[in-house]
Amino acid sequence: MGRQAAKSSGAPGWMVTFADLMALMMTFFVLLYSFSKVDEAKYREIVNALGKGFGAQWVRNPVDTRANLGPEPGIVAPPEVAKPPPQALEKSANARLDTQADLMAALNRVMANEIKAGLLSVVSDGDNVIIRFPERVAFPSGSDTINKDFNPILDRVGHVLRLTRGQIGVDGHTDDQPILTKRYRSNWELSTARAVSLLHLLQSEEAIAPQRLTAVGHADTRPLVPNTSPYNRAKNRRVEIVVSDLKLGKGRSAAQ
Repeated sequence: MGRQAAKSSGAPGWMVTFADLMALMMTFFVLLYSFSKVDEAKYREIVNALGKGFGAQWVRNPVDTRANLGPEPGIVAPPEVAKPPPQALEKSANARLDTQADLMAALNRVMANEIKAGLLSVVSDGDNVIIRFPERVAFPSGSDTINKDFNPILDRVGHVLRLTRGQIGVDGHTDDQPILTKRYRSNWELSTARAVSLLHLLQSEEAIAPQRLTAVGHADTRPLVPNTSPYNRAKNRRVEIVVSDLKLGKGRSAAQ
């Protein structure tokens, strides 16, 4: 009787095997779930390390994530902005923009809505006036094809630039992430191609004399901020119009 009671008090033999199987299955699915959570930063580090070992370079994802877009996360195309009243353009057209102050005042007035929306900025740097466009406004990521929505913005900037007598340089800048495609061997080619694309548009559509224009690509050699985060890299990816050889002075009618 004692031996029969001992046998009946324990779990069936198949139950132990079944429990082990369920535990293994659960562990397997937990592992699958954990693998599905990819750490993008860690993944890029691994890919870059493997690429260097095999003599290749990391190619930036052609579609930026929300974190890469700068001050207005999630905005890929330039937002709609109200056009300035006609008198703003007429006032600039009636003035010759011979000094830095004239040009700065005219740009800040005519492009006020775009500046407020973060589509461009206008700064004075020594003897130069710099009109700075973020990459996301002017170009798709990894491309030198100008965004269609950028044309009206450049058209109004070009309208103001025609009133100056200074030299106009177009500078392309990238971040420090390497690029290697069939079209671009490095960021030098990409930044230069973008500068040339914008220069052609200024020359053809804005009727600016080619003798006044130059195009230069700087790659990642002149960052605005350290390339330490996606936000900073977005700020460094830009194209600039640099107006030089203007008179220093307080300006005239355009500054009034």
